Amino acid sequence: MNLAQSKTKNIKSFLATRVFFIILILVILPLIIYLAILYRAEYKEQKQDLLISMNILKDQISKNIEDNLKFKNEILDFAINEINRNGQNVNKCFSKITTEFNLQDLYYLDFSQNYLFLMNSTKQNLIGKNLNSLKNILNQKNFLFSTELLSCKDCIYFSKTFYKNNYPKGAFVLSFFKSELLSDLPKDKFFKNIDLKILDSNKNIVLSNEIFQSNGSTNAQNQKVKMDQLQVQKDLKNLNLKLILSLDQKYLKIFHQQNFVFKHTFILSIVFVILLILTWIVISFISKPVKTLLLTMKEIKEGNVNKRYKKQKLGFEINYIGSFFNNTMDSLIAKQKEIEREKIEKQRYIQELEIAEDIQISLLPQKPLDIKDVDISFGNLFAKEVGGDFYDFFLKDGKIFFVIADIATKGILACLYALNLRSTIRSYASTFDNLDEIILKTNNLFFKDAKEKSMFATAFFGIYDIKSKNLKYSNQGHMSAILRKEDSTITELTTKGIALGVEEMEKVYINEITLQKNDLLFLYTDGITEAIDKNNKFFGKENLVNLIKDTKDLNASEIIERLFKKLEDYSRDAEQFDDMTALLFKII
Repeated sequence: MNLAQSKTKNIKSFLATRVFFIILILVILPLIIYLAILYRAEYKEQKQDLLISMNILKDQISKNIEDNLKFKNEILDFAINEINRNGQNVNKCFSKITTEFNLQDLYYLDFSQNYLFLMNSTKQNLIGKNLNSLKNILNQKNFLFSTELLSCKDCIYFSKTFYKNNYPKGAFVLSFFKSELLSDLPKDKFFKNIDLKILDSNKNIVLSNEIFQSNGSTNAQNQKVKMDQLQVQKDLKNLNLKLILSLDQKYLKIFHQQNFVFKHTFILSIVFVILLILTWIVISFISKPVKTLLLTMKEIKEGNVNKRYKKQKLGFEINYIGSFFNNTMDSLIAKQKEIEREKIEKQRYIQELEIAEDIQISLLPQKPLDIKDVDISFGNLFAKEVGGDFYDFFLKDGKIFFVIADIATKGILACLYALNLRSTIRSYASTFDNLDEIILKTNNLFFKDAKEKSMFATAFFGIYDIKSKNLKYSNQGHMSAILRKEDSTITELTTKGIALGVEEMEKVYINEITLQKNDLLFLYTDGITEAIDKNNKFFGKENLVNLIKDTKDLNASEIIERLFKKLEDYSRDAEQFDDMTALLFKII
């Protein structure tokens, strides 16, 4: 057998096995669902039957306990009458009664001077014992309780208290084995696992067929009732006690599972054999089309991506799958070509961004002017996507021309427009002395270039005369400049004006102000006040103004450094969508 035949046989064997299990699953799944529904229905029915049985058992046990304790009460009445009649030999009378009625012990406890003492007992060694801890229990007329104070772990106690002037005078107590009240529990099937508890009015366990703790009783509130339990309960007449029968449903589930499997094994076996036969019949019909499809896939895997599945006779759904596979391959090849195109576009976009970043950096002065009367500093933080913020300043005829601007878009287009606008502003500012003429010519030229794309830019222009300290400025839709005086008062400098590139201008509004020593002029773009933290809260103008106020003793570069350090800390865990740009002049 050659290698090709071996591979074909392996494919066929693999096909038979896989199709077998697929059909097996598809046919057995409805059967499993049916069996699951049947299982739940039978389990629910068996659970209801068990609850009915437990209620019947509860009534029977409660009646037996009531009758037993009623008889014990009559024994105590008999004992009291005997003692009242004989009077002298109480302990001997107790011994006679315990023997006659098959009791374990009989006690008399006396309430005197707010203490409870054991005065008479069939156990001589206990006479005189202080049993004050049982005082609250024996305050009741009749009570059933457990205790280890009377030296019998397997006993339970029934008391009868008599009163004088509505105060307890003494109590007669008899003891008998706990098993006497537990003997009615059946030992077969589920019932042998039933938990029986008798609770008092304080929900303390008086009697239980579970393992007792050393003190003989347990607070029921500390016994977490399992959610998966069947439980019935009944109040015992005239005894202020409650009988509870509970059964963990795991015993019911185990029995039901065993019974269910045994009951339905025969049906399952017949169905399974039929499924085997049907499965092999189906495999014999569909193996050839599936084999053809697998061989087609194998050939494509080895590199022949143009290979396609051809429809087969009796192919049925396999033909549909083959057609779907052919379409998938065509789609994948087309998608791969699209991914390649997107990859090329992405690389081009990255290159454009790198160019935009270089342009953006080239727009900004690299060092301040060397002027002794004015301290200049600047800074910026770039957002994830490059924008069109820029600032510029230069010295001309003893005057400092400066501008800060923000192009109303992002990306390579914003950088190109910013480069064009900066070149235009610098050209006119170098040629003309009047600020209004510089702005008018800049706007009208920029408008011609930008109107097709509806592009515009906000800007703040200024010319500062170093000798006279006179400042002329104009705001074209930009953020107002902030002037901090030496006494830390804040003034916002602005004028009327619209953004550059919106429309042709006929008039520019210019304001003038004379600056003083230690005055500080701060210009910025909206990226600073609109910086966000991880909670999407803006940095805001108030934070900016407060920071500028608190920098009286710092030079210009220290102020810029402090500002951008605070902005970095504020926006550390949040993505920023706009550049943060600032330009600062401090008069010396």
